[in-house]
Amino acid sequence: MELRSVTELQQASAAAKKDASSLDQDDFMKLMLQQLKNQDPFKPTDNTEFISQMAQLTSVSGISEMNANLATLADSLYSAQLLEASSLIGKEVLVDSNKIALPSSGGVGGQLTLPVSSTAVNVEILTPGGEVVGKVSLGPQNAGDVPFEWNGVGLNGNRLPPGNYQIQASYRNGNTQEALGTQVRAAVNSVSVPSNGGSAQLQLKGLGTVALSQVIEIR
Repeated sequence: MELRSVTELQQASAAAKKDASSLDQDDFMKLMLQQLKNQDPFKPTDNTEFISQMAQLTSVSGISEMNANLATLADSLYSAQLLEASSLIGKEVLVDSNKIALPSSGGVGGQLTLPVSSTAVNVEILTPGGEVVGKVSLGPQNAGDVPFEWNGVGLNGNRLPPGNYQIQASYRNGNTQEALGTQVRAAVNSVSVPSNGGSAQLQLKGLGTVALSQVIEIR
C-alpha cells in the first residue's frame, strides 16, 4: 500500500488548484482521516505533529465561526442603523450649512456658535448670485450657542419668494468684524443606508443629502 503523508495530500490538493487558504473544517478532517488510514503502523504519526494538526483544525473552525458571527453582527448593525435613521423622517435636524431653504410660508432658523462675547452679531441672507437681500440683527451676545430665526422678509420689507438662499454670519470682536460659521435647521424627508457600509444618509428639505454623523441636534 502506498503511504502518503499530510504534506503530500496537501500538495495534491494544491495541484487540483484549491487554494490552501480556502480549506474549511471538513477539508482538514478529511486530510487527517486520510493520514490515519494510510500511516505506516510501524511508524505512526508523531503525537506532536498530530496535536499540531488538531490545533490547525481548531484554528480553521474558529476563524470560520468568527466570520459567520461578524457577518451576523454587520447585518444587525445595518438593520439598527436603518431603523434609527428612519425614525428621523419628519423631524428637524441641525447641520452645518451656508444654505437655507425658505418655505412658501413661515420662516427658517438655525444657530451660531460664538467663540467670545460680542457687542454685535448679524446674519445676512443672500441670493445664489451673492446679492444681500435680507438681514437678521442679533445684537450683543454672550459666547456660546446663539439661535437665530429669519421670517423670510427682505431688506425692502416684503416677503421674499420661497427657495434656496445663502447665509453668512459675522460678529464684532473688539474693533474688527469676523466671519462665523452657520448651522441650519431642516426637515428630514427620507433616509438611506449604503449597502456597503458607512453612515446613514439623510435627505433634507432644501439642503440635499447629509450623513447622519453630521447631525448636530435633533428636534
